[in-house]
Amino acid sequence: MKIGIDAHSLGSKQSGNETYYTCLIKSLARLDSDNSYLIYYTMDGATEALGLNNNRFGTRRLCPASPYLRIPVVLPVTVRSEPVDVFHAQFIVPPFLKCRTVTTIPDVAYEHYPEFFPPYQVAWSRKLIPWSARKSDRIITVSQFSKADLVNLYKIDPDKIVVTYEAAGCEFYPRDRALAREHVARRYGIERPFVLYVGRLQARKNLVRLVEAYSQVRREGASQQLVLVGRKDWMAQPILDKISDLGLVRDVVITGYLPAEDIPWFYSAADVFAYPSIFEGFGLPVVEAMASGIAVITSMGSSLEEVAGDAALIVDPLDVNAIASALKRMLSDHAFREEMGRAGIRRSKEFDGDLCAMQTLAVYQAAAST
Repeated sequence: MKIGIDAHSLGSKQSGNETYYTCLIKSLARLDSDNSYLIYYTMDGATEALGLNNNRFGTRRLCPASPYLRIPVVLPVTVRSEPVDVFHAQFIVPPFLKCRTVTTIPDVAYEHYPEFFPPYQVAWSRKLIPWSARKSDRIITVSQFSKADLVNLYKIDPDKIVVTYEAAGCEFYPRDRALAREHVARRYGIERPFVLYVGRLQARKNLVRLVEAYSQVRREGASQQLVLVGRKDWMAQPILDKISDLGLVRDVVITGYLPAEDIPWFYSAADVFAYPSIFEGFGLPVVEAMASGIAVITSMGSSLEEVAGDAALIVDPLDVNAIASALKRMLSDHAFREEMGRAGIRRSKEFDGDLCAMQTLAVYQAAAST
């Protein structure tokens, strides 16, 4: 079987999708000795991180990269010139393909919170993603929460949807805290203990309320800084304005996008990981933090409860006082913080990247036999 994978997110520095496809392709290259693959990418150096040294894996660069041409024109032409048996899309299946199709739809957050996305993105998502979900032979999503969303909102047959949980990479494990703090201090000048967030700086991540909650605990004597690791995204400015308005410019550090090799050091250096996102299809940073042995605070109301289980403090993301209370408890109770860190390690072991890859391969096989 020959499988094509649309991996245009590689090299995008866009967190979740890039991580998902990087881990999937690397695992398939290691585990699948029977099938061949074509990896479609768009950016310079995008496939270098995959480390592919395998004659069963070919790569094809797509030009132009714009989705308005890549999806309806470039991909169909490319696949017709070099046919595959199964094509794995990101969200939107290209038209005119003469093969079986699989698409990964991690979530439909734009349906619940359109205000968190650019209007053009909401418009095309609401038109094309339901069409793609109905057209594809199989759908992969990343949580039971997201599967239920697809079934309820788009009336998709649940038997067509397979849940494959994401997993933290092997680089996420409990590192020596002192060494991690020394690394972060040396590379980034962050010398105080800190509360950590990792992800894009965007409205959906609820960082304005996190900053407000942090301000409460800082006024009550907490000495930790708040470190926000991630690239500025849609509607990031209100976060920056809130930091300034509350006089926290010296207490809140925004690192921007970091090299992948530095992220594990930040997790291991942190006192607490806070991820109060309003809506997630999975929330991979929560699993990365748990695998690193760091106590986690996260949100109720979407997939994050499913992912974290009982290994995190779960808060109402719309309640600043609830977020502040969770921060206070974690920061003031060392024994509880350590207990939650150990619980997180145990919970993270329930998510396995190799299992995700093999389940995905089973989806390809099922689509091919449809």
